[in-house]
Amino acid sequence: MSYLKAILLSAVVAVAIIFMVQNMEALSQPLAIHLNLLFVQFESAPYATYLVILLAFFVGLLAASLLGLVERYRLRRDIKALNKEIASLNQELSSLRNLPITGEPSSQPDNRRLPEAEEQAL
Repeated sequence: MSYLKAILLSAVVAVAIIFMVQNMEALSQPLAIHLNLLFVQFESAPYATYLVILLAFFVGLLAASLLGLVERYRLRRDIKALNKEIASLNQELSSLRNLPITGEPSSQPDNRRLPEAEEQAL
């Protein structure tokens, strides 16, 4: 499986490099980012388009990584809580298995009559 991932990643990188080389002129054009809100106006210095694309890619990569870490820690916490519950239930089961056996029945037998439909079925 790791070979397949490596081959797939290599293919994606190769396609990205081919795209960059074939479109170098278009990707080198300067690009400025404008933000006009009611109370704030911002304009960045012009950067090459490929730098803006790379910046957007790495910001997305960082955001996805952070979300993945948060999810991993939440799942790890849930696993730890479930393992504690399992240990508690195993301890309870062990204590119930080691109860002494007494000669007295724990409940009285049920001497009620079954409804007629159930008696005919038997």
